[in-house]
Amino acid sequence: MDSNQDLKITRIKRDPYFSMKDAHLHNFYEMYYLLSGTRRFFVNDTLYNVSKGELILIEEGALHRTTYISGGSHERICITFSKCFLQPLFQEFGEETVLKCFSQPHVRIPQSRRDYFEDLISKAHREMMYQDTYSHYLASNHVYELILFILRLNSISKQDDITPYDASPDDQIMEKAAKYICSNYQSPVTLEETAAYCNMSTTYFSKKFKAVTGFGFKEYLISIRIREASRLLLHTKLPITEIALLSGFNDSNYFGDVFKRMKGISPCKYRKNKEIV
Repeated sequence: MDSNQDLKITRIKRDPYFSMKDAHLHNFYEMYYLLSGTRRFFVNDTLYNVSKGELILIEEGALHRTTYISGGSHERICITFSKCFLQPLFQEFGEETVLKCFSQPHVRIPQSRRDYFEDLISKAHREMMYQDTYSHYLASNHVYELILFILRLNSISKQDDITPYDASPDDQIMEKAAKYICSNYQSPVTLEETAAYCNMSTTYFSKKFKAVTGFGFKEYLISIRIREASRLLLHTKLPITEIALLSGFNDSNYFGDVFKRMKGISPCKYRKNKEIV
């Protein structure tokens, strides 16, 4: 996100079978609301089926990807904002309280409150399109109201009835595999090892993991390692060679090449330019 633009709102209708080309992570927050259709989200190591009237909340640094469930088109509104944007809410309610909004990634807006919620989102989107003297301030206030509504909703109702993913046995195993990779990314974890952990043949596991998560095995493993490396670069003063090792890369030169390919910038420059994702 541009450092001069701490709030962005987009509304897009996608064609059937649209899938996010690449998984990614970023150092800003994202609210993804589905106006129509269905989508499948893979966030960090968990699958979510998302339907009309449901929301996915992506915290900063979360690896995520969205793919199709069925062949129908879908329409979504996506709101992204920086941590700086949240400062007025932090001052009023406390940072820990506000960020609890993102502790439950999958939120279902009650039918009785859906018109209110969608009206707020539409107002925020319209104000961002006007771009006059007052538009950013008004749009910001609408987004603040959305966040506070979600916090209130979480405090008065249980979202436990939303299952992360109504998964088949094989799909549950793929989610188990993702959690295994996330727990073992620092070691030289292999496709063969993970397939054996899941009691599957390497070939079947590889195809199934790609079909369910949208990631190839190596792509997912490297993405998790780069996610950890990004966190360490931004929040520690550890040498880059040590960060490479802690992130599961035995060769710091290879780490630098992979990091630059995925992030578009070297680890050193990434550390110096925290606003660049």
